[in-house]
Amino acid sequence: MTSALPMLGDHPTDPLDNPAYQALAQRAADAFEIALHHHQGACTAEARQEALHNALANAAPALVAAALVRLADDPGLGLTAEQRAYLTDIAIGLDLDTVEDLSGANGDGGQASRQVDLPTAPPPSRLGGCRF
Repeated sequence: MTSALPMLGDHPTDPLDNPAYQALAQRAADAFEIALHHHQGACTAEARQEALHNALANAAPALVAAALVRLADDPGLGLTAEQRAYLTDIAIGLDLDTVEDLSGANGDGGQASRQVDLPTAPPPSRLGGCRF
């Protein structure tokens, strides 16, 4: 039985993992806030549903791309170089930014400029008083 691969944002030894997760979380939060702004901050069921849809639609391809990169990099699978390249190419097609973050193309994970601090919940003023 194989062990589970760490989820994005939960890899204990990869210094590139947390910055990639933080960047993805920020993009999803931005998409959420844009949708709420479109509804002039109204806290209706329709506004919340659209905001959540936008956040998920923004994050889903990046999460799948991250999973494919993790699979391609797993030595336990015994993939050939061609198979690893194939999975990586699919990941790039889904979300280049996430693949670049995980590969170190945007830095080594130790740069303060890549660190994004996300609050546990967006401030109410940015959500037009909408409570979840």
